[in-house]
Amino acid sequence: MSRSSNAAPEQVALDASAQTLSVHWADGHTSTYSLDGLRRACPCAHCQGHGGDAPGPEVFDAPPEREWTDVRAETVGGYALRLRWDDGHDTGLYRWTYLRALCPCPECRS
Repeated sequence: MSRSSNAAPEQVALDASAQTLSVHWADGHTSTYSLDGLRRACPCAHCQGHGGDAPGPEVFDAPPEREWTDVRAETVGGYALRLRWDDGHDTGLYRWTYLRALCPCPECRS
């Protein structure tokens, strides 16, 4: 089964103390992302360029550059998550399919 074929979230949890965002998917899989990795993987044109290659799970391999103290998450329609970062950035829409493909767990990376 393709990772992106079940890109329907059932629950999203933002944990500022652990510096993570977790998504529990409809197929039972849970993806846990570091906030710093998600910020580096922001899909907006400003961060990735106009038509540049989207980053992969390797963005989660680098050590955190900072601690995120005021991050907010909100759904956008039924297709994406918007993260509002404490550095003022909020234009990246993380489509559910993008987040699922970005899952950094060993199972998804193999």
